[in-house]
Amino acid sequence: MGTASYVKGVLVATWSAVRHIFHPRMTLRYPEQKLDLEGPGYRYDPKTGTGLPGFKGRHILYMDKCTGCQLCAIACDGVAVAIEMQHLPKGKPQNKKDIWPAVDYGRCVTSSTPIITMTGIKPISEVQVGDSVLTHTGKFRRVTKLFNRKYTGKLYKFQTLGNFEPLTTTEDHPILVSERAGLTWRFANEISYRTYLTRPIIQEELRQEEIQFSYELYHPTGKGGSFTSELVSLRSTPELMRLVGYYLAEGASDRYRVSFDIHKKEQTLKQDIMVSAKKVFGVDVSEKPDPDSNGLKLCIDSVRVASFFSQFGHHCDTKQLPWWMVLLPKEDITEIVRAEFWGDGHYSNKRYRYVKAMHSNYFTTRTTSKVLALEMQYMLGRLGIVASVSTHKQKGRKLCFSVTVHTPYVEAMGQLVGVVAKNSEVSHSYIHLKDGMIVSPVVKIETQDVKDFLVQNLEIDGDNSYIAANISVHNCVFCGLCVDACPFDALFMTNDFELSTYDKPSLKYSPDQLAIPPKTEGFTFKVKIDPEKGTTTHG
Repeated sequence: MGTASYVKGVLVATWSAVRHIFHPRMTLRYPEQKLDLEGPGYRYDPKTGTGLPGFKGRHILYMDKCTGCQLCAIACDGVAVAIEMQHLPKGKPQNKKDIWPAVDYGRCVTSSTPIITMTGIKPISEVQVGDSVLTHTGKFRRVTKLFNRKYTGKLYKFQTLGNFEPLTTTEDHPILVSERAGLTWRFANEISYRTYLTRPIIQEELRQEEIQFSYELYHPTGKGGSFTSELVSLRSTPELMRLVGYYLAEGASDRYRVSFDIHKKEQTLKQDIMVSAKKVFGVDVSEKPDPDSNGLKLCIDSVRVASFFSQFGHHCDTKQLPWWMVLLPKEDITEIVRAEFWGDGHYSNKRYRYVKAMHSNYFTTRTTSKVLALEMQYMLGRLGIVASVSTHKQKGRKLCFSVTVHTPYVEAMGQLVGVVAKNSEVSHSYIHLKDGMIVSPVVKIETQDVKDFLVQNLEIDGDNSYIAANISVHNCVFCGLCVDACPFDALFMTNDFELSTYDKPSLKYSPDQLAIPPKTEGFTFKVKIDPEKGTTTHG
């Protein structure tokens, strides 16, 4: 009996090898060959009946072929994080472990969740296909598809230290967390108090030798007049970047003029603004002291100059940079951050007389613009300085956002802004750099049961993630890697369109549900082989 089983096993293994001789290779000769994860995944072409890159559909499982090898779940781990193996006693001889893949199709965030895009911070409900959004890799990637559905189940709301905006997601939306072993994706219902969530440091750099802008010039003629538009190019110089920083901190503008409001004692600041404006724009700056205070207003009467600065917001709560400027070379953003701090920043270095361990040692800059506070946070991150953002309510005044730098980044901040500063003996900052990410602990978790609640998700090209409420989350796109990973063709991506239901449990497909063929009429599987690339596409 033992000999017969041995011979049978050899024959089955030999036949499996012979059947796959003419199939394209499923493995790569690493490191000579590497897996290309830049593509968007699978999508279905109804005209040809084949799967193409970018489709998000549902799977079908052939239980008579599945051996429980878990390669599909391994391929999915860190990409869509949607497949888990379930134990079901099916009695299939080829699957001795009795474990089968189950797929979760329903993970999303609430429609008001703020997303960082190249054109500004938008709620996810306003993000459009074609927008470029920030991903967990610190790069901006294109949105390829939008998803909306009604959700019934539990929502999780996470508040992290140093991040004023909470993140709200469905219970098993993957979130990138930092653990002792490194970075890993965890579902929302697996995250607890003091778990460290992450946000990226922007890795892209955009070099701009010149900055172009246009402005309209009015020409009066008789009873009426006309406007002409002129295009102006400015060289990206340190003086120009400092003027931008000063404007973010102290500036205001209308159609005809720009002004900087500073203190009379800030003579160094005044001199730098006047010299830089003359060098960059070729204009003179007039001084207008305030007789009722110690204020000094520096004015530039020029439509051309006013048009340039208007792109950064007219008043304090609308101040912001175009996001492409956050991607400028480090030497440029250094000048912007330095000038903004000189205008609105403060350094506290106070030791308490009766409690020696207490040392108030930090840098902070304040603004009433939420967008500018986040941009300062990301620009400082690019310079290797970790900052937190907190809010302060002031009676009768607008909400204030404080961008604060603590030990162990005080010395680096001091060198940046030209202030002599040393780190404290003990670091009290729980927000820090680790594994190339900025990590901060969860300080508050709230849950809420909802019914038929609108939630949304994005499909992102390449990185399969986006930054939601300043936290790295997965976009849960089904890329088809599980199909390629299965050596026995037990799992396929079908031509069913995106799944949508009114309750969360219905979007969790058990192995038995995956084994049921899709309802699409005339459904057939086709295999399309590309001999040049050595790839197989299933439909």
